[in-house]
Amino acid sequence: MRETLFHGGTVIPVDGPSQNPDAVAVREGRIISVGSLPEVEESLGTKPVRIDLSGTFLLPGFIDAHSHPLWAAKTRGAPVVDIRAETVPTHEAVWRKIERRVAAARPGEHLLFFGLDAQLHDGFKAPTREQIDEIAPDNPLGIQTSNCHALYLNSAGFAVCGIDENTETPVGSIIERQSCGRPSGKIAEAITWQALEVFYEAWGDDRLNDEFKATIDEFIRQGITTTTEHLYLPFYKAYYLSAIGRGWPLPRIAAYQQAVTPDMQVELMNVGDDRLWMAGVKIHADGSPFIGNIWLTEPYLENEVTLERMDLRAGHTGSPNYPQVYFEEMVRNYVSQGWQMTIHTQGDRTIDMVLDLLEEVLADFPRPDHRFRLEHCALMRDDQIERAVKLGVLSSFFINHITHWGAPIEDVLFGPKRAAHYVPAGSAVKQGMRISLHADTPMTDPSCLHLMQAAMTRKAGDGRCLGPEQCLDAETALRAVTIDAAYQIGKEGVLGSISPGKHADFVVLSGNPLSVQPDEISKIKVLQTWLGGERVYHA
Repeated sequence: MRETLFHGGTVIPVDGPSQNPDAVAVREGRIISVGSLPEVEESLGTKPVRIDLSGTFLLPGFIDAHSHPLWAAKTRGAPVVDIRAETVPTHEAVWRKIERRVAAARPGEHLLFFGLDAQLHDGFKAPTREQIDEIAPDNPLGIQTSNCHALYLNSAGFAVCGIDENTETPVGSIIERQSCGRPSGKIAEAITWQALEVFYEAWGDDRLNDEFKATIDEFIRQGITTTTEHLYLPFYKAYYLSAIGRGWPLPRIAAYQQAVTPDMQVELMNVGDDRLWMAGVKIHADGSPFIGNIWLTEPYLENEVTLERMDLRAGHTGSPNYPQVYFEEMVRNYVSQGWQMTIHTQGDRTIDMVLDLLEEVLADFPRPDHRFRLEHCALMRDDQIERAVKLGVLSSFFINHITHWGAPIEDVLFGPKRAAHYVPAGSAVKQGMRISLHADTPMTDPSCLHLMQAAMTRKAGDGRCLGPEQCLDAETALRAVTIDAAYQIGKEGVLGSISPGKHADFVVLSGNPLSVQPDEISKIKVLQTWLGGERVYHA
């Protein structure tokens, strides 16, 4: 019987009855005692493994409540070429990088690039089908946007994806077309993810398994012991079971199956001791603020970025992804089956539509502890937060929008007033909501320390603070990546705090995120990660 004693450092339990403990006992992967060293030693046998923390800080393992580990491996792992603005800052440099990769390609080789950004790439110009054809006439080529919602294809790319002028636009998708009906180069939403699978499949499973291992290793290095697969599809299960079977240090995974039709069969799944389980259903009610397909009450600003780079019309307020009747049919079907709903909502008008529907559905299918979630919540208003709290609806905030795109959010997309209330985590907490924070990997890199700092400072890349009244305190930010995130995935009884009976999932840090300056939190180092009482990472 394996027993472990942690001592010699600062224990931050986050939640639970133990106040200022200095030791933790673990038996067979579960926490059995938390308290003073003499108290904890009494709960153990004579020869536990003693882990001297040497003055470091022991916390519950981090939980990122909205991510895509397998999809991240597909989207950003080799041979996908990284063209994000943080690595390739100008549109001209992006184009040169694409040309170099095409020049080195084999005839017919599938080529994919990730990270095109209308807001951050200096000199951005949306590529046309003809422009991509000119440099890559013989290779299927796709250029995915950094927000993951849109894809530009050349003619060979459209051909291998089976998309032409006779292709009907699927519900929940966008195919931009020329006047003759021929696809002009850009597709968005569900059809984007379907098209990308053609590229991924061409590269084979060996590549994907290698990149999947690298991706989950990065989650573990960041101290993330639980996350979600928020775009789960049934064929993902084989990759996750393979990872578990190979003994990879896989974070615990709450799967949310992607729904694009009302009649999808949701897979019943519960693997191991809280290792991989089907937590609920994910629906995209709208798209991305950065390509313009979210539904707003007030229009986008009008300037060179919105009118030319994004190709929006004056007065653009966007639209939802689905016809309302179709969307209602989807939600009602999965709620009636008892699933937790997690609904991607960015625009405030989208949130109105979703809250209206959830109120009706809950009247027809009452469930006191449903924990329905709104994902991202970019432009959620205070009155909507109040309404969500009354309905028991939770928000998971994509706070990294502020750090990565804060300047364009304020300057060219929505203006100072809306920017100050963008991803309003502070307002949600003040109204009593248990929130979570997330990185939405692959859109941004996984790091819960970065999420905490972003929520506490709300600083954009240029140093400006967007809405200081929305900043969280350290305790709330920590809860949003531990116990409150566990609550949102329905696992607060076994995850999210250092408490007896819970899984022994820990992160050991070089500094205390509750006491360092907010601007310094992301500089704290993850020294160790423990999963089920086993050390799976050591710096």
